[in-house]
Amino acid sequence: MSERTAQPRRQDRGKQRMESLLRAAEDVFSEVGYERATTNLIAARSKVSPGSLYQFYPNKAAFAEALAAQYAVELEALHARVFSGKIASAPLADLIDATVDPFLDFHRRAPAFEALFLAAAVSPELAGRVRILHDTVASRLESLFELRAPKATRDDLHWAGEVALGMFRGMLPVITSLSGTRRSRAIRELKTALARYLQPVLGDRKH
Repeated sequence: MSERTAQPRRQDRGKQRMESLLRAAEDVFSEVGYERATTNLIAARSKVSPGSLYQFYPNKAAFAEALAAQYAVELEALHARVFSGKIASAPLADLIDATVDPFLDFHRRAPAFEALFLAAAVSPELAGRVRILHDTVASRLESLFELRAPKATRDDLHWAGEVALGMFRGMLPVITSLSGTRRSRAIRELKTALARYLQPVLGDRKH
């Protein structure tokens, strides 16, 4: 094998190892929190020596930075997809599915998100960027609701967005702690509560 051929393969293996280590760090952060996490725990989870780990990530803050950057990209794409306005005229149940399911999926795929940002474990600039994305969901919901119910007052739309988001955030820890049929039931209950709360403001549209 020539050196020219071997180099890309080494680079690919290096990328795979970095991704494997990052996923191990994500698991550790989500289970014990950022403050209690250590590089030794991450190394043990990924079944490598601490010395091998330091070749790719010098400390746990580097893991947090890398995870935060990934989460920021995913959130930006998620907002662009969910709040495009295309779903505004759909039946209320479909609108709820289209907004709730993607965010539940994000939190399922980003288990360390809350642990990292509650601990302010990343750079202020990056943490601020992700917090803005995460915390402006209510205003984006308000804009989406306005497309659906243009005759509703801005005050009603504002509170509909705030309360709907509060219901989602309140149920999120319960949902993420469950699996199987219990998780499905919890999601169904959340969507039922949202539908009953939002129907007087947003109505329903039959197609």
